[in-house]
Amino acid sequence: MIYLVGSSLEFDGVKTIILNEIKLTNFELDLKSFDCLILTSKNSIKSLEHNNIKPNENIEVFSIGETTSSYALQFGFKKIYTSKNSHGNEFGIEILPFLKSKKVLYLRAKKVVSNIFDFLTQNKVDIKCIIAYENISKMIDLKQKPSKNSIIIFTSPSSVDNFIMNFGWDESYKAICIGNTTANRINFTKKITISKKQTINSCIELAKTLL
Repeated sequence: MIYLVGSSLEFDGVKTIILNEIKLTNFELDLKSFDCLILTSKNSIKSLEHNNIKPNENIEVFSIGETTSSYALQFGFKKIYTSKNSHGNEFGIEILPFLKSKKVLYLRAKKVVSNIFDFLTQNKVDIKCIIAYENISKMIDLKQKPSKNSIIIFTSPSSVDNFIMNFGWDESYKAICIGNTTANRINFTKKITISKKQTINSCIELAKTLL
């Protein structure tokens, strides 16, 4: 059986396990004060909607992942750059040349793994950071623990943490990770495969080849 951790989306042949909830934060913001916007999650877009902040069509958006870029486009942003690298640290290196002499805003989670903000600050980027949302863990019934020999898809480092907190780990499991940062969180097993493309669909396609 294939289990997907860290997403509420539903897919054929895949069971979704929800082990967290997203709490959007309240803040005031004028996007016209910035030249560039960095997004690493669709939840940052949801936080803008939550705070009734309108899109600025002139701002340059630098996004990790096709899903986040799609949300940004639907929200109303026009100038969207989707990173070729979906891993946090490589993302910072990739977009650095575009941010020189620009005023940059980074909307992020309360708890992050990658050091994009520190990296850009060290490289003299004029950047402001706002905590746009918080990922809150929750406990669920142990009866939902995946059976032996299951394939577990992890979509973020926090999805790994939440899974272990609830169920621990069975050595018969195989893990598929959406990226390097998530894979680095799983230091308790060697049965890890990283998706070549950082999308949930790619992870599921990979999982089905391992059944």
